[in-house]
Amino acid sequence: MSDDTPPTGVVTPGRLARLRNWVSRHRAPIVMVALAIIIPEVLTGSTPVLNLIDPFAVAGLLGFYGAGVLLIRDLAIRWGKGWAAILPLGLAYGIAEEGIATKTMVYPRSTGAGHLATYGHYLGVSWNFAVVIDIFHAVYSIALPILIIGLLYPETRGQRWLSDRGLTGTFLILAASVTFGFFGFVPGYFEGWAVLGFLLIILGAFVGLARYCPPEWAKPCAELPQRSPAWFLGLGIAFAAGWFFFYLPAPLLLSIPLLSILGEIGTAAGVFYLARKHLGRSGNSLHCVYFAAGILSFYILWDTVVGLLGDYLVVFFLVAVYILLYRLKLRYSRVVPTTIPGSEPPPPFPGVDPGKLR
Repeated sequence: MSDDTPPTGVVTPGRLARLRNWVSRHRAPIVMVALAIIIPEVLTGSTPVLNLIDPFAVAGLLGFYGAGVLLIRDLAIRWGKGWAAILPLGLAYGIAEEGIATKTMVYPRSTGAGHLATYGHYLGVSWNFAVVIDIFHAVYSIALPILIIGLLYPETRGQRWLSDRGLTGTFLILAASVTFGFFGFVPGYFEGWAVLGFLLIILGAFVGLARYCPPEWAKPCAELPQRSPAWFLGLGIAFAAGWFFFYLPAPLLLSIPLLSILGEIGTAAGVFYLARKHLGRSGNSLHCVYFAAGILSFYILWDTVVGLLGDYLVVFFLVAVYILLYRLKLRYSRVVPTTIPGSEPPPPFPGVDPGKLR
């Protein structure tokens, strides 16, 4: 009697069909995880494009960015806080990755922190880099992928993608990645129990803020947008320009590190205030597309430099992201403006109604 069972590892038409079905059912979380890796890692040049064919490198990226964005989105929905939870949880994620795992916030010879490793380094912490990179991760690693996926697949807003077991597993993957990084990224360097304890306290404070803060603090003030989409494009560009300025030129121009820290925090807080004041709770999808395009605008200059330095494939990823945003712009440009609340899909940024992620 012959055995028709295919050998292990052989891709049969049936297995291929099941794989296609699985990808089709989970395309929204797959795209979100991909964006969470591409935006902060590939577009910055931190992860060269060719490293994406390295299974170990991809596993590491999934363990940090993939697990992080899935976990934060799910917790925001479970807690009924939406963006009021996503933003502080994004800050907590930044501390976990850059402060505890890779130690770029504390290691004075960190190549990842560059000139900011020593600029403003005091009491064991590179304060300027810590602020800049923490805001970067909250916005580019966490908030933008969740925002874009809510615009791309509006039917998934408010849907939990992780079961209770999946949530626990995702948290353990992220915790294992951070633990591995703590012992493996900078072997032989320990920042001291006081600094580590301080980072854990701040991380816990952000998580507590996300869990117990009222959702209204991030909810837009008006019912409909108070400014044009082009105005939000400019607001996004202003955020990107401010972040870039306090990351690179400011330390060379400002001899007092505290001024740079206050400028970075002030820029982020000011942009958040203006977005919350003018975005509106409904009818704002096109405005969000323009806002995202503006926030990503600094990559146009950045990736030009990265491409000239040899990693020219990064330009294709940047073009792909902007093509995606352009398609979203075309989709939401067809939406007829209305003053009837609830006639358009709920706003994905920056506020939500209690219990739902917008």
